[in-house]
Amino acid sequence: MIDEMTQNLPRVSTDGTTGVYLMIPLGQLPRIRELLDGRAIRNSVDRQAISLDGKPVIVVINFGHAGDASQIQTLLDEAGWHSGAAFSVCSGFVSGWW
Repeated sequence: MIDEMTQNLPRVSTDGTTGVYLMIPLGQLPRIRELLDGRAIRNSVDRQAISLDGKPVIVVINFGHAGDASQIQTLLDEAGWHSGAAFSVCSGFVSGWW
């Protein structure tokens, strides 16, 4: 699995004040939720998503202020090394329409 939007390696950002979040293509949501649930990492998925310029629809998974960006990034990095995935964990706010 690879991030269809960025084609980049995972990156963690701690800029912003709304807490930790993860932006992924909608099609990757089931796999990511499986990873998070397997580690009992609390999260919520925005009911809205965004697609710009015909690119894949991006959904935001929120971890809140208590989210541990390092722990989440490590989990995604480990999954990425084994499955070819690329994800990005950030802190801040993103919104759009589903």
